Amino acid sequence: EDIRGHLRPDEVSMAHGERQFPRLVEQLKTPGLALDKLCEALRTICDLCSNQENKCQAIAADVVAAATNLLTHESIPVRRDAAQVIGSLALLIGGRSLMPIGNTEMAKKLTGQVAAAPTLPRLAKLLLSCNDEIVKMNVARAMKAVTIFRDGCQQAVDQGTVHSIAQYLCATLPDLPSSEPLALCLLYLLQTLGAVTMYASGGMRDLFGVNLIERIVGFLAKIPQDGQLPGVSATDSVELARQALRVVWHCGNDPKGRKETLKAEGVQVITGYLDAGDSKVRESAVCALNVASLETQGKKDILQYSPEGLAKLLHRGDNETSYLHETCVQLIRSASELPAFRLAFARLIVGSTWLLEKIYGTTSLAAISPLLRPEEDVEVRAQALQVALHFLSKPSAGDEIRVPPVCPLENIEEPRNFALEECVDILHNLVSLIDVDRDASMQCLVALCQISRNKEELRSMVQDGRVNMSKAAEPEVHSLICS
Repeated sequence: EDIRGHLRPDEVSMAHGERQFPRLVEQLKTPGLALDKLCEALRTICDLCSNQENKCQAIAADVVAAATNLLTHESIPVRRDAAQVIGSLALLIGGRSLMPIGNTEMAKKLTGQVAAAPTLPRLAKLLLSCNDEIVKMNVARAMKAVTIFRDGCQQAVDQGTVHSIAQYLCATLPDLPSSEPLALCLLYLLQTLGAVTMYASGGMRDLFGVNLIERIVGFLAKIPQDGQLPGVSATDSVELARQALRVVWHCGNDPKGRKETLKAEGVQVITGYLDAGDSKVRESAVCALNVASLETQGKKDILQYSPEGLAKLLHRGDNETSYLHETCVQLIRSASELPAFRLAFARLIVGSTWLLEKIYGTTSLAAISPLLRPEEDVEVRAQALQVALHFLSKPSAGDEIRVPPVCPLENIEEPRNFALEECVDILHNLVSLIDVDRDASMQCLVALCQISRNKEELRSMVQDGRVNMSKAAEPEVHSLICS
């Protein structure tokens, strides 16, 4: 008995149980099936694959090969739906494992004149050659699904998909996307690159030397100050900025990427995102600046553009994530290898002893020492004096990497020795501050003079007339050095 006699070849029909997906695949492979029926079959598969069990059945029924074959169909709606099916099945490792095969094992009469190929190259070709915006969006979503795990990331690198994505982005950026589908396409592609550059071996190799980082930085510079892209939801606008920063951050883990970022004046652009409204965007901006600070030119650019923004971030306290706070501290320590940055940043946070203690520890004495000089503003000198008093009486580990180096390391636990050896003219400056804040200045001098070498140095300076002090300060200083 023919149990299929009632089925018409020109309509999508459903089967039950194990025959469900094989029946749909048969229809996808039927030559000359009406376009609307092809689309209906593909959409039926998408609807059925909303759970993992059905995805497994669809993969076993060879849906990946059938959908791959339809990516080059002449009908735009068929291409759209075929890309959606690929994106759905790519979420499972079984689906991704079939994509290097694609439709290469299908009969030639089914593949037509177009040569059979793996799935990802087909998707890349669609991205570059198809003018339909929804096709591009669905293709980008499928690429994002493929790279959701490490195996897919490596597959994207090995099959040249990353190279194709770079080509597409170089052709479209730095211009803002003109419609929501193109904006979502850009978002999915940036998420794909973010995953590939983090997890795949050689994931960055196709992104360097093609001006892609320059284009991404240019795109970030063009985003309106309110962060809202035209025709895109607020959530997607924020995510676009975050993912663009994330790609720059990941590429900055390679020296080539850092140099391209600096050449594109990336530090100036990224600094503008330190006060973005979304905490995740601020976090990505800090991470991108952190890798840029590994280059000497990066430290110089951060000195020029970023100190105020970084200081504001660190003073927000509980309003920021702990990861952002710790990365920001690491960034400042890295940039502080440049003495000019260390002084500039210490000037900004001289009133926050707790922050100096966290970032620099005992070595804060060297950072704030220039702020004790007579040519500085009286208020700044008074604040620096309070900082000096705090660290002379309470050693703090702070930066355990010790940049700049501290020798001997024992001076970290003995700040009185550290101050005399590393803080130029600190005795002169403390004596000159007696008329500004007598109590704090004398407490600092008393703490320093508890070390005999320091006391002898101060006595020698006073006896040789190498220190300027007022008449009012002379009795206390003489009493100190003669005790």
